[in-house]
Order: sequence, then C-alpha cells, then structure tokens
Amino acid sequence: MKNNKKIMEKFIEILSELIKYKTVARNTEECQKCADYLRSILREFGYKVDVVKIGNMNPVIFAEIEGESNTSLIFYDHYDVQPAEPLEEWKIAKDNETIKLNPFELARIGDKLYGRGVADNKGNIVSRILAVWSILEEKGKLPCTIKFVIEGEEEAGSPNLKKALDEKRKFFENCMGVIWEFGGFNKDNTINLILGLKGIVYAEIRSERLSRDAHSSLACVLPSATWDLIEFLVELRNTIKTSKKFFEGIIDAKKIIEDIRNSGFSIYFDSETLKEVYNISKFYSSLHGELSDTEALYHYYGSPTINIDGFLAGYTEKGPKTVLPREALAKIDFRLVPFQKPTNVMDIIKTLAEKRNLSVKFFSSTEPTYTDFKNPFVQFIIKVLNKIHQDFYIEPWSPGSGPMHLFTNYLKLPCVAGIGVAYWDSRGHAPNENIRIKDVEKAIELIREIILSAPAGI
Repeated sequence: MKNNKKIMEKFIEILSELIKYKTVARNTEECQKCADYLRSILREFGYKVDVVKIGNMNPVIFAEIEGESNTSLIFYDHYDVQPAEPLEEWKIAKDNETIKLNPFELARIGDKLYGRGVADNKGNIVSRILAVWSILEEKGKLPCTIKFVIEGEEEAGSPNLKKALDEKRKFFENCMGVIWEFGGFNKDNTINLILGLKGIVYAEIRSERLSRDAHSSLACVLPSATWDLIEFLVELRNTIKTSKKFFEGIIDAKKIIEDIRNSGFSIYFDSETLKEVYNISKFYSSLHGELSDTEALYHYYGSPTINIDGFLAGYTEKGPKTVLPREALAKIDFRLVPFQKPTNVMDIIKTLAEKRNLSVKFFSSTEPTYTDFKNPFVQFIIKVLNKIHQDFYIEPWSPGSGPMHLFTNYLKLPCVAGIGVAYWDSRGHAPNENIRIKDVEKAIELIREIILSAPAGI
C-alpha cells in the first residue's frame, strides 16, 4: 500500500474529530452533529451523499461513489457508541504512573489509539473510507461502485433502520454483498469471517408491590417486590428450558460446523483466551450448567442465552439499612440462534409476567441471521484472503447481535463480518477501548484487496 504514512495521518485526523462526538444514541443532538461531519467528509472524498431522517430518528447516511462497474459493494457501519461510564476506569498505567483518559478525546499511547468508538465502530468507518480513497489516489478510478450505509442507532437496537432502508430500496440494486461493521485480529494475527449474528430480545421487568418502602420487620405481613421478581426470573429460566415455542426454528449448528470443517476450514473458538481474559477455569451456561471446552464451542454457536443484565431493588449504598423495597426491577436479554423467533420469546415473557402481575417493557428485538457458507459472496471473500495469505477462521455467526437480518432477510443481500481494525483486547463497550496502529494498516490493506478483486471475483 503506497503512501501508508499519509493514510495513517488522515486516519488519526478524521478519527480524532469523530471521537469528540458523544454519540450515545439517545444524545440526538450529538448524533446529528456527527452525521453532519461524516456527510461533509464523504462529500470531500467524492461521494454522492443522501441523509434520511424520519421523525426523531438519528440520521442514516447513504453514500455512493461510482466505479467502472455499476455492481456495488456495500459497507454497513454505525456512528453511535455505547456509554463511556464508568469514567473513572478510563486510565492506564505506564512507566510507574497512571494516565487518565478522556473517552471522547483520541489518545495515542505507544502503538495504540484510545477512545470510545475507536473499535466499535468509528475506526472502521474511517478505515474503509480511506481504503477506497487510497485506491482512487493510486489508480484514479474504482473497479466497482462503493456504497456506505452508516446509521446512528445500532447500539440501541436499530429501531428505525428499516424505515430508512424502505426509503432507499433502489440504492441496493446490483449489490454483490455487504461488509458488516465489526471485525479484527486474534492473538495469532488471524481474523474471523463471521457469516451471521444471533438475535436479541431485551426487556425490563418491574415488580411493584407497595405504595412506599417499608420497615423490613413488616416482611412478615407485606408482599416483597424483590422476592416476586426473583421467583419470576427463576420460573422464566425453567420454562424456556423445556419450551418448544422458545426453540422453534432453531438451526442445527452442529451440522453447519461439521460442513464447514469438512470443507477444510477451522471454526473459531479460542477457549484459552476466554478463560484468561475473564479469569475462569471452566465454562458454564445459565441454561445447561458446566461445559467442557468441546461442549462450549457448540453452545457458543448453537445455544440461545438468558442473561440478567442488571437488578435493582432497595438499598444498595454502603453499610446496612433494613428496608422492604416498594419495587424491584430487572433488565434481561436473550441471544437467539438462527432462526428462532423473537416474537415467541416475547410472548413467553409477557405470559409469565402477567400471571405474576409484573410489568414488562421491551427495548429491542432483532432476528438472528446467517449467510450460507457456500454463498458466492462468502466464497469470494475466502478466495481474496487465500490469495493474500491472510489466515482466518470461520464463525457461522457471532454471539452478538445487530440489524444484519434487515440486509439478509429483508433486502436479500449476503453479509460477511470480521474485517476491521479491532483486536482481541480492544475492550469494546468497556473502559479503555483501544485499537493498534498495525491493525488499522492491515485492515485497510484487506479492504483494498477485496475492492480490487471484486469485479473478477463474483
């Protein structure tokens, strides 16, 4: 790649500006400013840009730059980020001193860049824009048309993205496939080609039993919102373990894994790194109990989850306070395997909650999805990686979630994730989110090769 130094200077310049915007999806003013900045940058690089904003949704950017072929390659990204809290944990130790970090100021320390969104997903936006730009700088033209879809609500479940896609249906004609928003490098410098995502249902369950908090001595005669909510969560877990409705439509993950292995490819599951990072000695499933490493691999892909994200009730400050709380609240999420139905999960939750007189609020739900390993677009990406000797694993789908189903199921476009600027310790969604300079350079090279190979590869 020519002019590598110039490209990295531009990368840091643009990313520094992007990181300044505190684009948690609920911060609509910051999201608007960030979208305006991205629109100006894309126009500066020669893109035709259209911004769709319906009602109170954060803007969705549609950008296009024509190539010699009208066949297009689409990049899906998002400019919204997770909250940066706890802010006090944004700090690193270096040379016997502690360096405090501002998550919304890009910091370069050694060979790493720190800031909220550098890995997820602002760094990938910039790297892809610059990969395209570098080809234009060298050759004066693109071999195929390049398009971007960049939204601002992915971390909130993309509740309005389908409306924006409906406005731009013609934008997706003649598309060979979609490169998804996330990706990065493993400890051994391999990457993972990810062919789908698990779905999600996220809900808040509230138990309210008293008009106000009471003295805990009255627990002998007054109902407990806390115990009621705990009993509901136990019943919910026990119910879904045996529910045909919950598991309806679930794909045979073992068969898919074996088909991929029989084709000569390795399935990604780094058991030792997972144990090391999270300081555990054994794997455990909330639905299935203790797991061996082999069992954990199959459950990583083939098992849905039930998870308690947060539980709030009563007094949680330091020291004692004897109180019977008036209400209790739990936030829960389910990750769903292709092709489970989020509506079935929501029905189960509502039925059990109504039986116990609990209130339910659903924040988001997305369908799980999977692009078949034998799809021509997947095979094209594999050929490119083999050609440039980039070692990789296959992930049938990520354990995480996102709006990929809108592209695969709704627009009928194949999607591949896994090519990005992050690495195994980028700490996305956590304090000290970071990326390495060398991974940015490598990710840009990979995207360049995919673009340059596209006309002959599909």
